[in-house]
Amino acid sequence: MDWDRREPVSFAVQTALGDVEGCAPVDLDPLADYVDPDALEALFGGPRAEMATRSLTFEYADYTVTVDGTGHVRIN
Repeated sequence: MDWDRREPVSFAVQTALGDVEGCAPVDLDPLADYVDPDALEALFGGPRAEMATRSLTFEYADYTVTVDGTGHVRIN
């Protein structure tokens, strides 16, 4: 999933997880139970050239979530 960088990264991650689970994002466990949403936003904030080199992988329930600075959210 690509996120529109005008929306919060945490929203894009929660939306992608909802898509995978087949439910509304609000029906999922809070993202904050697995990763600090403020830190996630801070990591992927700033100039695009800087962000392009960043990535973060974390566990969410039974999934491995990878977010990268090019705007992709991957859930395995």
